[in-house]
Amino acid sequence: MAHLESRLINYLESITGEPPDLQRVSRERVASLPLFLRDRYHLYSARLFGRKCLLAIETPDREAGSPAEYGAHAESLRAKLGEPVVIVLPALPSYARNRMVRSSVPFIVPGNQLFLPFLMVDLRERFPRTSPASGSRLTPAAQCILLYHLLRDPLDQLALRDIASRVGYSAMMLTRAKDELEASQLCESLRKGRSILLRFTDSGRALWDGAEPLLSSPVNKTHWVRWENPGHPALAAGLTALSRRTLIEDDRVPTYALLHENYRVNLEKGLFHGCPGPSEATARLESWSYNPSLLSDDQAVDSLSLYLSLRGSVDERVQQQLERLIGEVKW
Repeated sequence: MAHLESRLINYLESITGEPPDLQRVSRERVASLPLFLRDRYHLYSARLFGRKCLLAIETPDREAGSPAEYGAHAESLRAKLGEPVVIVLPALPSYARNRMVRSSVPFIVPGNQLFLPFLMVDLRERFPRTSPASGSRLTPAAQCILLYHLLRDPLDQLALRDIASRVGYSAMMLTRAKDELEASQLCESLRKGRSILLRFTDSGRALWDGAEPLLSSPVNKTHWVRWENPGHPALAAGLTALSRRTLIEDDRVPTYALLHENYRVNLEKGLFHGCPGPSEATARLESWSYNPSLLSDDQAVDSLSLYLSLRGSVDERVQQQLERLIGEVKW
């Protein structure tokens, strides 16, 4: 038996008091999976604390994946095989552990960490714990403000009314966004005279890493359209935008993004026309929960929103290029 499988059995026995019964998933079931998942994991069926689940044990000598990648793999395996899936890894840095916990991705690092949100939690580490930030997913307005601060203009020490004028949100919406960011420990508010100012608790990559588990895809809905000259006022998005910044190839049908309100307006004006599917479409249009133009200074959506829109992809090539994309952001 491989070293990681042996470590897993010993670890689970130390927690449950009895050796787990691991059964290799049949070849017939494994054959239904994409090749990259078959190559990346050894799959076992097990019963943990009375609940049946699948253990996806990472094969040896693999380059560590991102938390988003592991989450996408777990979801793809669950959808294909119909049972809860636990990713088993030889090691996991604390920052990645925190992101997977916040994203509710089940995982086990034998001897160190175990996180089973569908059963129980037992986190033990050989290094000091870091308390995860509290708070639920940010609303589109709060997310947009955070990304604007990271990508466009720093908003530290600015009054809420000044931030509102920059991003185009109402004072009431800014106040709600401020409350969310504070609850998530991403910023704190200061009072200066009659004004309320924001001060972010981290900067650059550290702020992004802390916030990422609380952020969502900006895409509300995807539409197939016929558009004679796709482009302005929409921005390149999805694989179209990713292909312009990395080595990945674009789809046959290019992807663009518009604020959801602008999508409706331009559809009514006849700028483009809806169609039933990709075979008849000349463009795929994403309607976004915040204005992509606010965060971009070129003809494609910003890198961080692009990452969030694609991080759920189960395509390993996309995940590799997304990590490269984040690595090239000038924080």
